[in-house]
Amino acid sequence: MVRRVLFYLGVLGFFPIFSSPLRAQQPKPNNSLTDTQKEGRRIFQQRCAVCHTPPTIVARRYGPALYKEIVEDNEDTIRDTILEGREALMPGFKYGLTRPAIDSIIEYLKTVKRPSHRPTQSAR
Repeated sequence: MVRRVLFYLGVLGFFPIFSSPLRAQQPKPNNSLTDTQKEGRRIFQQRCAVCHTPPTIVARRYGPALYKEIVEDNEDTIRDTILEGREALMPGFKYGLTRPAIDSIIEYLKTVKRPSHRPTQSAR
């Protein structure tokens, strides 16, 4: 019994040594977002990500990727597109999102980096 306890204490004693490199590999949360940008991220994930992010690694997204370079200096166009939609391309959200909610989405998108291009798969 004593041997078993000492064994487990020994294993637990080495655990912090091995866990710290693993923790270093974990992505750190983006704490530099303002409250408005965090709210925009939440709304984007709930309302927009289904079309503007790929659902799986190998799948294509339905709408274009949205990131900082597209949104900056085009805030009014982005806002109008979210409100009114684009015929046969995107529904409008004027009845489902308030202007402050749309503004927070835009502020969040100004923090999003351009997605990297995935390698194309060759047809076999």
